Amino acid sequence: MLSLLYGLVRIALCALVPLGAAGVLFLLEYQTQYAARYIGQYLMQQNSKRQPGGALWQGILASRQTRMALSDSLAEVPLEPRQAPLPVLQNHYQLQYHGTHAAFFAVARRDTALQPDLLSPENLRELAYSLQIYEQGRSLLTQAIVPDHGSYLRALVGAQIALEDGSLFYQLHKCLLAKDEPEAWTFLKMKEEDMAYWRQHLAPLLGPDPERVQSDAGPIIKAALAEVVQAWADSLRQGETKHLLTAWDSADGFELRLTRTGDEDQFAAYALVPGQEATALVLPAQSVQQHLGLEEQ
Repeated sequence: MLSLLYGLVRIALCALVPLGAAGVLFLLEYQTQYAARYIGQYLMQQNSKRQPGGALWQGILASRQTRMALSDSLAEVPLEPRQAPLPVLQNHYQLQYHGTHAAFFAVARRDTALQPDLLSPENLRELAYSLQIYEQGRSLLTQAIVPDHGSYLRALVGAQIALEDGSLFYQLHKCLLAKDEPEAWTFLKMKEEDMAYWRQHLAPLLGPDPERVQSDAGPIIKAALAEVVQAWADSLRQGETKHLLTAWDSADGFELRLTRTGDEDQFAAYALVPGQEATALVLPAQSVQQHLGLEEQ
C-alpha cells in the first residue's frame, strides 16, 4: 500500500514540473510579450525581402493607387455641395478593381438623400468620392458602343411589322425622295394591289441574310430599304445608350462591369439594370485606361 502511494506521489511530482515550467513561461510572455515580438520582427524581416507580385497583389495595388489618386484630386478640387448633381445626393457610387484588367461600378440608393447644407466632414468626403465615380462612369457610358448585331435584328423585326401594316412604304418614299430618285413616287398613295406586290418582293430582303436573296426589287430600292433598316438600328442603339445613362442616374443596384478582352483596343462591358437583361457594350481601351488606369495586356 505504501509503495502504491509513493508511486502516485512521484507521478504527481513529475506532472507538476512541466506544468510549473509552462506557468512560468506563460507569466513571462504575459509580462514581456517576448515571443510575440520575436515572431513579429521575424515576419517583418522576411516580408521586406519578398517581391510583391501576383494577380491579388496587383489588384490591391491598383485599388490603393486609385484611392490615392482620388484623395489627391479631392484635395486639389474644391467641392461645392450645392452644385452636386441630384443623382450623387440620392445614390452612393462605388468602384471596385479586380486585378489589373477588370473593374466594377455599382450604384446603391442612399437610405436618406444627402442635404447639401447639412453635411458632416465624413459625408462631404464620401460625396466627393461618389461624385468622382459618378462622372467617370457616366463618361464611359457616353462613349460605350452597343454592338450592331442585336440592334439590327430588332430593326429587321420592326421593318417586317412596318411592311405588313404599310408604314414602311412611306419611309421608303422619304428616303428615295431625299436622294431625288424617281422611284420615290412608287411608294406614295399606293393601291392595295401595289402594296401586295411590293410586300412579296421586299419581304425576302428583310430576312437574316438579304444578300443571298433573289428579288425583283431594283438596286436603288434595295439600297433605300437597307438604309431605312440601318437608320432604325442606329436609333435603337442611341435609345439603349440613353436608357443606360438614365439607369446610371437613378437605378438602385445598377452595375457596370468592365473586363479586358483579347482585342488590345477595347474592353468588353456589361450593363446590368435590375429586372432587365444585361446589355453588352464595347469601350475604347484608351478611354478606360485614362479614367481607371487599368493596364494594357
